[in-house]
Amino acid sequence: MKKLVRSFMYISLISAPLGAAAQYGALNNVLSATDHTLSQAFREAGAGMPVFSVPAPVSISTDERYSDTPAEQYLPLSKRAVLEYEYTSSEFTAPKTIRLEYLSYSDKDKTAMINMIIFNKTRPKVSNFVVIAGENGVRSSDSPVYGARLEFPLPLTYNSVWNEGPDRSRVAALNAKVTVPAGAYTGCLKITTRLSGGDAGSAERYYAPGVGLVYEQINSEDRQETVKLVSYQLK
Repeated sequence: MKKLVRSFMYISLISAPLGAAAQYGALNNVLSATDHTLSQAFREAGAGMPVFSVPAPVSISTDERYSDTPAEQYLPLSKRAVLEYEYTSSEFTAPKTIRLEYLSYSDKDKTAMINMIIFNKTRPKVSNFVVIAGENGVRSSDSPVYGARLEFPLPLTYNSVWNEGPDRSRVAALNAKVTVPAGAYTGCLKITTRLSGGDAGSAERYYAPGVGLVYEQINSEDRQETVKLVSYQLK
């Protein structure tokens, strides 16, 4: 009967919503009053136990894994838009301006032609590139500071990962917030990249619904670069 009572009290204490230290102390008090031999063994075993705590659960209201935004809105190719960015880099002192102009869009091919100008003190660098929305994702033949890449995969789901050469990217959030000179944006898509698997640095970028790329930062072994949206307008 005494063994049954002790077992019942043990189970009740372990099941109670107490911290690890509180559970240990309460159980040791019960054993001390009922079985001195077992209490001594319990104290010796407890002396070597690691101290730990259980973190509070993440609130659903602040979770960034879910979004009702259609994937195509994170980089709307059909809008005739002009975007200007502030471009800073460890390679030069004064910030530069990058201007992206969406020239044309083919609904049949789901392809947009984009003109990119990087303004320098002397001669601007001008180039054109295309962005294609395919079944497996939205891909660009160029980008302001990264080059050709998969902008994001389709279907777009939280925590999706993919490799491009040595780099590994991930959909880190679908409902993120970011503030840039053009304003504060919510409900953003956030992509993080581990350059060469993390050995060469990291990068992150944000796409705002209905606008496109609004922020990008690269921290690599040999350079640090940041692109922030300064203005956005429809033609």
